[in-house]
Amino acid sequence: MSVGTKLGWAFFGLLVVLLFGYGLTRGIFVGSMTNYQPSMGGFYTYNCRYLYPDGVRLRFGGGTGKSPDEAIDSSSGACPLLEH
Repeated sequence: MSVGTKLGWAFFGLLVVLLFGYGLTRGIFVGSMTNYQPSMGGFYTYNCRYLYPDGVRLRFGGGTGKSPDEAIDSSSGACPLLEH
């Protein structure tokens, strides 16, 4: 391997680490789920899950309903890849 190739891979690795770190500060989408809310009238809410440096956080995905499928259908669409 030449020096130029090694520097190219080092630069690529640094770029990947920086982009991943930036994504973590914004919140990276890791999945969605529906939760039952018995104390609030007995309905389901659709929530998006995001990974942050301090753990996974739930954000309301915009959907509610009497069943999990109804909550997903009434949501505003897919959760964004980055939270902010």
